[in-house]
Amino acid sequence: MHKRIPKPDDNMIDKNIITINASVIGREMKWLAGILMLRLESAELSFPGDDVPELNEQDTPYATLVKKHNLSPAERLFLICSLIPHISPEMFTEKLRDKKSTLKIANAKLGGYFDHTFTTFVPTLQTILYLLGGDEMDAMFYYHLFLSESILMKEQIITLRQVNPNSHDTNMRNQALTLSPEYVEYLISGKKPRPVFGKNFPATLISTALNWDQLIVSGSTKNELERIAKWNREGRNLISRANNQLNSSFACLFYGPSGSGKTLAAQLLGKSLGVDVYKIDLSMIVSKYIGETEKNLSHLFDNARNKNWILFFDEADSLFGKRTEIHDSKDKWANLEMSYLLQRMEEHDGITILATNLKENIDQAMSRRFQSVIYFSRPDKEHRLQLWKKLMPLPYAYQPDIDLEGLANYELTGGNIINVIKAACLESESRKTIEVAESDIADAIKREYSKENRYT
Repeated sequence: MHKRIPKPDDNMIDKNIITINASVIGREMKWLAGILMLRLESAELSFPGDDVPELNEQDTPYATLVKKHNLSPAERLFLICSLIPHISPEMFTEKLRDKKSTLKIANAKLGGYFDHTFTTFVPTLQTILYLLGGDEMDAMFYYHLFLSESILMKEQIITLRQVNPNSHDTNMRNQALTLSPEYVEYLISGKKPRPVFGKNFPATLISTALNWDQLIVSGSTKNELERIAKWNREGRNLISRANNQLNSSFACLFYGPSGSGKTLAAQLLGKSLGVDVYKIDLSMIVSKYIGETEKNLSHLFDNARNKNWILFFDEADSLFGKRTEIHDSKDKWANLEMSYLLQRMEEHDGITILATNLKENIDQAMSRRFQSVIYFSRPDKEHRLQLWKKLMPLPYAYQPDIDLEGLANYELTGGNIINVIKAACLESESRKTIEVAESDIADAIKREYSKENRYT
C-alpha cells in the first residue's frame, strides 16, 4: 500500500511571490547566458555591466537580497553564477561541453569542472573572473580583489572550496563557487536564511512569545538591557562618526541564579531588535584535546561574522570558570582558551552574551573586557507577585479564591514560577477546564522546592 504524500499547505506558500521570483531569476539567467556567449566569442570585450536586468519587484527573495546589499552588476553575476548549478545546471553544461568529449570543457580559460556525474558544470573563481575580465590581466586582478571584498564573501553567502579536499593545490582560481545551503533555500523559496546546526556552527535559534512586561527585573537591570539595544540601533553610526577608532563588538556578561531571566532577556533583545539569537551548545565547543576548543570557537565566530546575530553562551561556567591559578598544563591551556574566546568576542562584529550563575567564576581581568555586566537577582516578594500575575497564559486563569499575595511569599525565581504555572495548567487541561486550581499550584510548588532540596 502506497503512503499518501501530503500536499504542501497553500496558506504557507505565496504562489504569486514564487512566480515573480522565478521570473526575476529567469531574467538574471538570460543575462548571464548572454555574457557567457559574448565571452566565448571574444576574450577581449569589456564586461557589459550596463545591461543588467531591472529589479523593480520589492518583495521577491532574489530582488530583496540584491537591494539589501546594494550589489553591483559584477556581484550580481557572481551571485547568479553560484546559483545556476542548483537550479539549472544544464545551462552551463550544454554550452561548455566539448563536442568531442564528455569530460572536457570547450574553453579551458573559463575554468570550472564537470562533477562526478559528468552532467553538471561547476563554476570556479576562474569562471567568474574570466566572464568579468576576459583576457585583460589588469581587469582580472581588479575583479579578484573586488570580489574578495564583496559582502557576498564577507558574509559567507558565497565561499570558495577545494574541488578535491585531498589536493594540495592552493590556487584560489581553481576553487569552486559555493553558495551556502541556507541561501540556496532562501533564493528559491524565500525561507529566511539561517545556519545549519552542526560542528561548524553548534548553535540553536531561540525565541520567545513573551514580552518585556513579563521580564520582571530591577530598574537598573532593565536600563542596562536598554543600553545593549541602543548599541544595536546606533552602534554603526557611532563607529562611522568616530572614524572607525572604536570597534564594533559589544560583549556582555549576564550573571545571577538560575531562572532569574538571563535567557529570556537575551530572547527579548533579539525579538525587539529583529535579530536572531543563537544559543551555543557548549558541549560541542569544549574539548579535552589541546587546541581543539579554540578551533571550534574559530569556526563558530567565522560563521557568525557580519551576520548581526546575538550569540548567547548560556550556563558558561564550564568554559569560563575562574582558573587563574596554574597548577598544571591543563590549567595553562584553560587560560589560553579563555583568552582566545575574549579575543574573538572583542573582534566580533555584534553582540555576544555570556551567562553564568556565579560572577565569582569570572576574574576581574576578564570582567573588564565586557562592555556590559548585568546582574539578574532572585526576585523579591513584590517582583514575585508581578510574575504570578503576568505569566499566566491566556485563556487560563486562577480560580477566584486563590491568594496571589500568599503565593508571592514562596521564594521562587521566574523560571520556577513558569514551571509551576505550566504544571498547574496541564492539570486544568486534563480536567477540561481553563481555571487553575490552588491544589495544583501547591503540588507544583512542592515539586519545585524538592528539586533544590527545599521544603515548603
